[in-house]
Amino acid sequence: MKQKIALEGLTLALAMLVCQLVLILAISTVWFYQTGAFAGRSSLFGGGMYWVPQALFTLWVLRRKVTKESVGLVLRDFYGGAGIKLITTTGLFALMFGAGIEVDTVSFFATYILALVVQWIVSFTLNNHY
Repeated sequence: MKQKIALEGLTLALAMLVCQLVLILAISTVWFYQTGAFAGRSSLFGGGMYWVPQALFTLWVLRRKVTKESVGLVLRDFYGGAGIKLITTTGLFALMFGAGIEVDTVSFFATYILALVVQWIVSFTLNNHY
């Protein structure tokens, strides 16, 4: 039973990452067709700024097999994953803007914020169901 729950959690987390990636690609496609290649590329950068740290967080948290003895370690992994996500996000923003890469600010931040808000909505919805 415990293995089934762990497998469902892993499947759900990976499915969320894939859905987030599809959402980012869809938003970028809309920006591309509505505003042009520059906005579409900027939108991909914004989505990537969200998705890469989120994927690292997910992989970090899900790397440990959960047992009764590892309860404290799981909490530590969540804090470690949050730290990795914060450092990665900060590093990517610093790299992006420090390197002088030009982006369309509206499409960049719109995609980043939309991906973040969708993550919150899905998380709150799943917390109420599982």
